[in-house]
Amino acid sequence: MNFLLLIQDSLLSTWLRESDWALFALLIVHTIGMAFLAGTSISILLRVLGIAAQVPVTLFFRFVPLITYGFVAAIVSGVLLVLGYPAKALTNPVFYFKLIVLTIAILLTRRTLQQALYVSGNPAPSTTSRTRLVAVLCLLLWIVGITAGKFLAYTNTMLLVY
Repeated sequence: MNFLLLIQDSLLSTWLRESDWALFALLIVHTIGMAFLAGTSISILLRVLGIAAQVPVTLFFRFVPLITYGFVAAIVSGVLLVLGYPAKALTNPVFYFKLIVLTIAILLTRRTLQQALYVSGNPAPSTTSRTRLVAVLCLLLWIVGITAGKFLAYTNTMLLVY
């Protein structure tokens, strides 16, 4: 509890809570970052599953920087959002569930993209059934992780400041 109070009483945390625009701006950045990260990843996974089959999978390499920028934006804004109300997030099991699920989704999506694009160092002619199965699992993880993130607003049990 002392750790949460230490974070909550910091100048940054106080400013984030008391600013007229900071939390709102962070929520926007977090949403856009997640849209780039999850949306682009989901579009790649859908292509791996055969949707838009006329588009070569290798063209999706162009979107890797977009995924990276989305990841950085989501992480930085997410950490700052937690600093604004540390007890609200860090005492909520749904927060940790969300982090675990989205971490697995990110890692599996990265692996799936690599498997879909390259087999033994050569461009993959087609995706394997195992890669497609992992792509379906990734899609489910993205849906569950994003849904858990939305539930954070309604499942907190501790809020030390208002």
